[in-house]
Amino acid sequence: MHPLIPIGLMLMVASLVVSGYDIFRTIREGREPERRLRSFLISAALLIGGGILVIIGLVQG
Repeated sequence: MHPLIPIGLMLMVASLVVSGYDIFRTIREGREPERRLRSFLISAALLIGGGILVIIGLVQG
């Protein structure tokens, strides 16, 4: 297995962690929309980056 595949999968898991943390904080504290958007963009970037790394790893491997 190419080393980029586990790294990409870890980034995808990090995306889930960021998203879950955002949901937890929103439920407890009622966060404002601009903070939720920033967290969403970070989560989306991690997910897309992880997907790209997995694809590169599959093509290279």
